[in-house]
Amino acid sequence: MRIKFLFPLLGLFLSCSLYQDTDDPDIFFEYHDFDILPLGRTISDMIITENNQSVFLTDYNNNSIIKIDVNSEMTVSGEIEIGSHPVALDLNSDNSVIVIALEGESSIFTVETDQFQIIGEYSIPLMNVNDIVFINDSIVVISSRTDPACISLNLNSTEYVNQSVLNGELAMDQANKILYVATSSSVKKYNWDGERFSQDPNISDPYGFVGDVHHFVFNATKNTIFACISSSNDEESNIQHIYSYSGSDMTFSGKYLIKSPGLAVAVTNNGNRVFTAPTDADEIGVFIIEFDQESKLESYYYLSAGNLTDRGLVVDSNDQNLYILVNIPGDDDSFEPYNDYSFDLQRIKL
Repeated sequence: MRIKFLFPLLGLFLSCSLYQDTDDPDIFFEYHDFDILPLGRTISDMIITENNQSVFLTDYNNNSIIKIDVNSEMTVSGEIEIGSHPVALDLNSDNSVIVIALEGESSIFTVETDQFQIIGEYSIPLMNVNDIVFINDSIVVISSRTDPACISLNLNSTEYVNQSVLNGELAMDQANKILYVATSSSVKKYNWDGERFSQDPNISDPYGFVGDVHHFVFNATKNTIFACISSSNDEESNIQHIYSYSGSDMTFSGKYLIKSPGLAVAVTNNGNRVFTAPTDADEIGVFIIEFDQESKLESYYYLSAGNLTDRGLVVDSNDQNLYILVNIPGDDDSFEPYNDYSFDLQRIKL
C-alpha cells in the first residue's frame, strides 16, 4: 500500500516517513518448492521400513497410526484408530509387525504392516508410557515417564516381567542383546540374558545437568549411540550439541555443535553421515544439518519448510532421502482445539 502525505509542510515529515523496501529478495522459497505431504497432524514418533516403501507415524491427538507410501509420490495408504494418545512405535526384524505404545492408556498394540491391520492388544501395568523397542521378535521393553522402572512384555505369552531398568528413552542393539537407556542424568547400558536385564558396569559420565531427552538412537555399524538433550532448567545455559557415546564402554565419543538443543537425529547405515534437527532457526530458515561422523564437522545444510519436532527425522536405508516432520508457519492459525503444532511430512533428496 502506498502512503501519501497531504500536508503543506511535507519537508518536516520526511525524516519520519515509512521506509519501503522495493528490492526483490535474493532467495525466496514457496510452499511448492518443497516435496511435502500435507497432514496437519500432531505426530509423536515415526519410523521407515528397511525396504524404503513405507513410513509409519503415530498421530498423538487423533489416536491413530498412519501408513505413508513413499515409494514414489508420498501418499497416505492407510490409517487405523489405535487408542488414547499413541506415543512410540518400533518395527520387528523383518518389518512385518509394528508395535505401538499408548501414553493415554495402559495398552500396547501390534499391527501387521503389509495388510495394515491390528493383530494384537496387550494390557500392561504401566501408566504414561513414553517409549517401546523390540528386544527380539517376540519380546518388547517398555518405558514410562512416571513408573519407577521398565517392563518387558512377551507378545506370544502376554506375560510381563518387571525389569531393573531405569526409565528413559530406549535404543536396542538386538545383535548383542544390549539395551541403552537415556535417563534425565546419564546414559545406562543393560545386558539381556533371555529373561532379565542386568546393568553393565560401564556407565556414561553424567550430563552435568538435569536433561530432557528428545531423541535417542543406536547405530550398529559404528557401535555408537546418539542423544538429543536439552536442559530442564531454563536458568541454565542451553545445550548446543548432539551427544554421542561408544556402545562398548560408554565413553564420550564426541559432540556435534548445532548451537541449540537437538530435537532429532538420524544416522546412515554405514554410520558415516549424521543428520540433526536443531531447535532454533538461523537468518534464512530452519535447516537439517549433516555432519561427518569422524570429524564431527558440518558437511551440508538442508532447508526445511518449517519448524521441526522431537523424533521427527529418519533417513532411508539407501541414504537417498531424509523424511522430516515440519510445522509450516500458518498451519496453526485457527481456533480448532487440536490444531496447534500440526505437522506435515517433508522429503529431502540427499
